[in-house]
Amino acid sequence: MPATNTKDRPDNDHRTAGIRELMQQGMRMVVDTKKDIRTLAAMLKATTAAQQKTDASLKALIDTLRGGGNGHTNGKSKHQ
Repeated sequence: MPATNTKDRPDNDHRTAGIRELMQQGMRMVVDTKKDIRTLAAMLKATTAAQQKTDASLKALIDTLRGGGNGHTNGKSKHQ
């Protein structure tokens, strides 16, 4: 009598092992992707903070340049 149950076939163990290996590789990829996302999020946070500092410095420079003159008021130095 031929085997009708798929569990009785010898190649079924091989297929199951292949599927199991693919699932394990997929799970490793998910873990690696999560780590990469965390790293990128930290880098984005640092970049955002640096950009905010740059924006503040640029605004201060622009405000200084808009004041005109050479830094003295009415020809008198603040140190006199």
